[in-house]
Amino acid sequence: MTMSVVGMAGPTTGGHGHDESGPPDASVASWDAVGTQAFTAAALSPAEGHTIFGYVAIAVYDSVMAVEGGYEPFLVDADAADGASAEAAVAAAARSVLNHYLPAQSASIVEPAYAAALAAIPDGAAETDGVAIGAEVARQLIALRAGDGFRAPATYTPPNPPMPGVWLPTAPTPPIGVYLGDVAPFSLAAADQFRPAGPPALGSRAWAREYNEVREIGSSTSTTRTPEQTLAARFWAEAPVQQARGAFRAFVLERELDIVGAARFMAMISVTYADALIACFDAKYHYTFWRPVTAIRAGDTDGNRRTAGDPTWSSLLAGAPNHPEYPSAHGCITPAAGWVIARFLHTSRIDFTIPSLTGLGDRTFARPGDLTNEVSNARIWGGIHFRSAVEDGVGISHRVALWVMIHHFHPTRG
Repeated sequence: MTMSVVGMAGPTTGGHGHDESGPPDASVASWDAVGTQAFTAAALSPAEGHTIFGYVAIAVYDSVMAVEGGYEPFLVDADAADGASAEAAVAAAARSVLNHYLPAQSASIVEPAYAAALAAIPDGAAETDGVAIGAEVARQLIALRAGDGFRAPATYTPPNPPMPGVWLPTAPTPPIGVYLGDVAPFSLAAADQFRPAGPPALGSRAWAREYNEVREIGSSTSTTRTPEQTLAARFWAEAPVQQARGAFRAFVLERELDIVGAARFMAMISVTYADALIACFDAKYHYTFWRPVTAIRAGDTDGNRRTAGDPTWSSLLAGAPNHPEYPSAHGCITPAAGWVIARFLHTSRIDFTIPSLTGLGDRTFARPGDLTNEVSNARIWGGIHFRSAVEDGVGISHRVALWVMIHHFHPTRG
């Protein structure tokens, strides 16, 4: 078994890669479900969740590439023994990463799942060699990512007294993801590589337009928001990590991807989400812009005669996420799913279904633009974002998705 670190070169060309015509695989989706269960039990924030799934997906993908080949590995270039079980490699890689980043869930969730996974694989050299390569790839990944800034201590000090335009926490709990913008990205050259220009100036007409739009349609008592807009806003307020992972697993299983295709898709989408969120939180804590619930209640303090304050205003979605408003996290990550799926399928018709976790009904999007338009507007309809936050978030999402797809997950040279 040989091992090396993959460089960050540009896209490879030539070769046809794996033909992705093997039997449908369930192991990759199964371990994503285990990870989701462990993440949920740990009660962590989305900022932590998307990063952890980045680690898991890379370890799984590089382990499968070590066994099956066909595509360039992402981080760890390894060669498995001939005949090694890819399913065993997936189980060992995911187990090691989850136990490292979610140790409190090891005994109750991860280890039982691992025992069940290995029990379904015949004993012998194939299983043993698969476990060995998966564990080794995970060990290398964890070592390479040590000190990357994940969960590094960081604090946010709100202004005292409050200042117009500056974010005030919306919950008594610690602000979410203060450290995330300082995490080393998985693919991007730097977290601020695609940092947007920032929200509109408080004295501008643009700010007044955005302010008054949300004040009207995002209010808990709005008379202009339609029932369908209200439903969409509530749908996109469901637990974002669990909702996204469920959609990705369904995509893998419904499309009957083989183990190479499943591992590659999950890595493509997970790396993109993780880096887009890192870029997003870099911008969030760089600009520290206030949420609508703060801005509209203090509208008379912003120096703009076009923004009348309403001290009793409340948003449709109560309890805005406890991190700065600009840019929108959903805007930064969710549209990327459409672009990654379109690239993966080589078609603009994605027919991508995202499940509801609360019985509101699943929602299916025919094309990437349909997904982008709804999730962007839904955050305004919910009263928790201004329009520039979602538009500039979408810009981050698009740029990160393109960057990841240009630089990674290409067929090996033939």
